Amino acid sequence: MSEIKRLAHQTEDGYFVQLIPDVQFARFANGQSLKMNILRPVSDLPLPLIVWVVGGAWVDIDPYKHIPALSKLARQGYVIACVEYRTVNKAPFPAQLEDIKTAIRFLRAHALDYHIDPEHVGIWGHSAGAHLSALVGVTGEQAEWDQQGQWQGHSSSVKAVVDFAGPIDIQADFQSEYELPVISLLMGGPLRHKIDTADQSNPIHHLASHIPAHVPPFLIMHGDQDQVVPARQSQFLYDALAAISAEVTLYILEGVGHSSTTFMTRNDVLEIVSEFFARHLKGS
Repeated sequence: MSEIKRLAHQTEDGYFVQLIPDVQFARFANGQSLKMNILRPVSDLPLPLIVWVVGGAWVDIDPYKHIPALSKLARQGYVIACVEYRTVNKAPFPAQLEDIKTAIRFLRAHALDYHIDPEHVGIWGHSAGAHLSALVGVTGEQAEWDQQGQWQGHSSSVKAVVDFAGPIDIQADFQSEYELPVISLLMGGPLRHKIDTADQSNPIHHLASHIPAHVPPFLIMHGDQDQVVPARQSQFLYDALAAISAEVTLYILEGVGHSSTTFMTRNDVLEIVSEFFARHLKGS
């Protein structure tokens, strides 16, 4: 029996990685557009996709942040898309969730262009980006969150979620609009008048109200010295996922605060993330 096999071009450390900057995936009537930076391994084979959602309190979005660290993971055989979303001073929640879902639909619609395996998509974020990543994970195929934006007809679901220090329950620890005015911007008004919106912004709410047929595996990490997002926020999410028997692992990092740089420069942390995505996006 004869067969021809294709071998992807790799270096000793993995694939060569190409940066494709400023790929537009959404444009609004007011002229605003949203873009992503794509790290694409040089390969003719379809590879798993990881969507990276940067933090910044929903107001400071830098899709170039942590490109070097993300490139290391891309070399292991992942397409990584670093996506923008509308900041809360331009649009309140749920605009941010809708934007991330639009980005995922765009990437599936253009899977052939970027050599993406559309059946194996994960999401990863820090802080506000982790909050949105968790929401993407638990809303899955809930159609109401895919009614805005382009690239309809493609799924925005994911198969794995990594959450670095994400806020989960806004009402539990972020009640003071005077101390945290960004929360009022996120909610579209004072929190006390936006309880329904606060509920919708809580990933746990979606587990309780609309338990999905399949919740993707979650990897959660949080520093025990975090003065911005209390570590108990991650405990809330862990407990809720464990209660419905979802696959979830929580790491508490001793002596670590909120800075994303701490997470993204620790080899042990990145190795755990790499193993998690390899298991759930590659089956290895």
